[in-house]
Amino acid sequence: MTVPQRTAASENSLPSIDTMIDRFEAAGHDDGHGDKCWHARDLAVLLGYKRWETFPDVLAKAKAAARVSGHDPQNHFRDVTKMVSVGSGAERPIADVALSRYAAYLTAQNADARKHPVAIAQTYFAIQTRRQELTDQNGPDFSTLSDVQQRLYLRNQVMQENKRLASTAKGAGVDGSGFGKFQNRGYQGLYGGRGADDIREYKALPKQAKILDHMGPTELAANLFRITQTEEKLRSNGIKQAWAACEAHFEVGKKVRQTMRELSGILPEDLPVEEDVKKIASAERRAQRRLPPAPALALVAQPEPVPEHTIVAIDLKADLWKYALLIMSVQPGQAITTTDLIAELPKYIRIDEQQAEPNSSRKDSRFSQLVRNLKSHKSSSTNFISRGFAEDTPGGFEITDRGLQFVQTYFGDPKPSSIEERYERDQYEWVARSVGLTSGELAELEWDLEPIEGDGIRYGYMVVFAENSDRRLLDKIRGLGQGYTVQVGFPPEDDESPL
Repeated sequence: MTVPQRTAASENSLPSIDTMIDRFEAAGHDDGHGDKCWHARDLAVLLGYKRWETFPDVLAKAKAAARVSGHDPQNHFRDVTKMVSVGSGAERPIADVALSRYAAYLTAQNADARKHPVAIAQTYFAIQTRRQELTDQNGPDFSTLSDVQQRLYLRNQVMQENKRLASTAKGAGVDGSGFGKFQNRGYQGLYGGRGADDIREYKALPKQAKILDHMGPTELAANLFRITQTEEKLRSNGIKQAWAACEAHFEVGKKVRQTMRELSGILPEDLPVEEDVKKIASAERRAQRRLPPAPALALVAQPEPVPEHTIVAIDLKADLWKYALLIMSVQPGQAITTTDLIAELPKYIRIDEQQAEPNSSRKDSRFSQLVRNLKSHKSSSTNFISRGFAEDTPGGFEITDRGLQFVQTYFGDPKPSSIEERYERDQYEWVARSVGLTSGELAELEWDLEPIEGDGIRYGYMVVFAENSDRRLLDKIRGLGQGYTVQVGFPPEDDESPL
């Protein structure tokens, strides 16, 4: 089987990461409160957008993401006017938007990821936003973190260092087909001859489980040391042959194992198996959504009055339920009465005069009746309650975890709390692109991602859709085969993917 290979853009035709970071830093303006803000028109150019007319759509998605996370967009996206030169010393005013650091971060996250500067901007603003948060908290002490927080932190570190190791291993002669063996040799050194499949069997983990996701802080730290020291050894020794790289990985793992034996007497395979770290991260995010929003960052620019919410025109029959979920997601307790939902929806979506007119036979308007139908038609197979996005409560609705996931993917991820969350979202978007659906359409289907393996090597993944999924969407899926499956390659930044 031919494994798809990742290709890198030509370094000669693109600015370096350091150059781009300097540009992002230089474009920021002092907001007068110890932080920076950016003008949207400046940021659009830096992100590679040649025409300003295409950028307001990105800003609209970023505002929706802010709203989902419980932040008022008005506090982060301020309409301003600035003067620009039109030649001969003359100037004219143009409309612009002043973005807080958080708003710039959300804008980068919702920009076109195919553009080289966007990927750099996403990393830059993520790091800078997190750094500002840590500064506001007077800096965290790792020793004060809970075991769960330490696991999340270390798992993120392992994933990032694995990415660096993969790049270095490629330079050392390890190609795509040999990367599985290279990874296994590291595990075999650290785990007394056991490869990834053997470790799963020894720890009684499901075949498709990622062993790193079930490690506690001590075991993750041991693997992090193995990864970083192997990367350093490949570089410092100038290794250029695949077999030598594999043996170097094995030897480093073996030495880390010996150190653990000498210091604690507990070997990595005998450390406790932990709950899947992704489930813990998901639970942490749900808890965070129930917290009040952080104080908004003030901006120097004087804003022009803007409406509380961006009003959009939608197909009420097809898309009303999506905006109902959006509103539920930001309510206290993530629940709302039908009456309050009818009052809130016009703040988000456009209701024309005809839809607002009362029906001749009842007091309801055509619009309010459509909202009430979301509840009264709950037994319909296409209703968002019967599909598991919301629950029917006395007098109203409550959003489910599946509904929250849909809101995040359809309206934009509000605020990735960690690299791990960004990784999950990238995988989700990768599946959507691979099968020819939008993220919103994919969120409406039930599906699983299963690995394709053989001889201890992972060759890719298979997307498996539920047979009772929406037929209209199934018909749109590219490459759908027997058993409602689609064969794809490797997710972005997969720890076990080929180089």
